[in-house]
Amino acid sequence: MAKAPLAGLAAALALTPLASPAWAWSEETHQTTGAIAWADLAKRNPAALAELLVIARNHQDYPLFAARAAALPEPVRQRALFEWLARWPDDIRGGPEDHPKWHYALRVVSGRSWLWPLRNGTAKEGFAFNYAQLASPCAPAADRARAIGWLIHIVGDIQQPLHAGHQMSADFPATDRAGELAFVRRFADSPPVNLHQYWDKIFQQSRVNAPGGDWAAALMTVWPRQKITGLDRAGSAVRVFASQVEETRELARMVGYRGTFLAAVPAGQTAPVVTPAENAYALALSGRRVATGGYRIADTLAQAVTQAKGSSASCPARP
Repeated sequence: MAKAPLAGLAAALALTPLASPAWAWSEETHQTTGAIAWADLAKRNPAALAELLVIARNHQDYPLFAARAAALPEPVRQRALFEWLARWPDDIRGGPEDHPKWHYALRVVSGRSWLWPLRNGTAKEGFAFNYAQLASPCAPAADRARAIGWLIHIVGDIQQPLHAGHQMSADFPATDRAGELAFVRRFADSPPVNLHQYWDKIFQQSRVNAPGGDWAAALMTVWPRQKITGLDRAGSAVRVFASQVEETRELARMVGYRGTFLAAVPAGQTAPVVTPAENAYALALSGRRVATGGYRIADTLAQAVTQAKGSSASCPARP
């Protein structure tokens, strides 16, 4: 996989001011999933990659990206495109095309689950809508291009445990809002951080270990496809995505709300310190989930464009 010159790549991706959303993996984490998806497609399904690159040119913001990325060599420019699309739904936060509830699908997994059995968030619906757009040869070209970005982002987001589960307790009678209201400290001398930010940002702590800053290549080395379970699930894309949500929800229950994380406190109280073993496990888990997200993104996009190619639908003529 080609290594991007980081300064040029960063400039290419800085298309709009980045918001600071509470419900999102960090931009670097999303970009890493995009880079992994690109590399996996380039290796395993170049025909699908070529089709996706053609579709992406119809994105309304593609001219701005192309102008910023013009100086990059072709393989790096392709990778940068996937990285940009991966973070694009966060870059447009608050705008007319923002869909804030598409980033998560929450259920109470700890505490009073019997009291609040409902689901918050519409990641499943967002995935289904955008998959249908990309998989339809009759959908408007711009809609299919936007769908690529949303699919990359939604599939990436849902790998983070606290995008699928949260807690309800005496301290958090209306839920802890996926950890946003519950605080811990990473280390004894660290300031408090809410649980959601802990999980959103933890992958960045491992990036310094990547040779040359190529975090995607480093993760694909540590977590190649054959070491990731759950990549071969059968069924429709929508059904497979639903199984990913349940898998992530189980991680929220078994890891996200255990030990010190379960002892997290509301703001203003003395936040407990995460143990070294918990930090180490969370760091390792985050790397695996980022790699898993990248491979799942590649599979989703390839399935959608293959479905579109094989469709016998007769598209109505547009005026």
